[in-house]
Amino acid sequence: MKKLLFIVLSFLFFNSTNAQTFWTEQTMFSGFVGRYEIRMTLAIPVGGGNQCFTIGEYYYTSDKGKMSLCSSDDGRIVESYKGKKTGYFVLNGDWNKRIGQTISGTWYSLTKNKSYPVVLKVTGKRPD
Repeated sequence: MKKLLFIVLSFLFFNSTNAQTFWTEQTMFSGFVGRYEIRMTLAIPVGGGNQCFTIGEYYYTSDKGKMSLCSSDDGRIVESYKGKKTGYFVLNGDWNKRIGQTISGTWYSLTKNKSYPVVLKVTGKRPD
């Protein structure tokens, strides 16, 4: 009976942890999308609960409404606000830099009728 209970509990534990997504070390940025100041956090997800290569969130400092970020092709980092995709970032090079380093890129609306330059500076690292 104890073996059966152990097997059942092990199975339940494995399935519940397998579906969760954990962030690796988070990289925090401050910077600008055009002339608009933002704060951003990016990380690489670990676990079975997410199909993104990169996950994160950002907000405009004037608004504080957070947008979620997901890159499923490791090129475009797509933003979503309240479940609706609204635009995407293309960053030049690897975003996982050391504190103080900068990265640039471009933000595009989904219709591609708007684009803004992006400049981000790494302001911190946070372990998961």
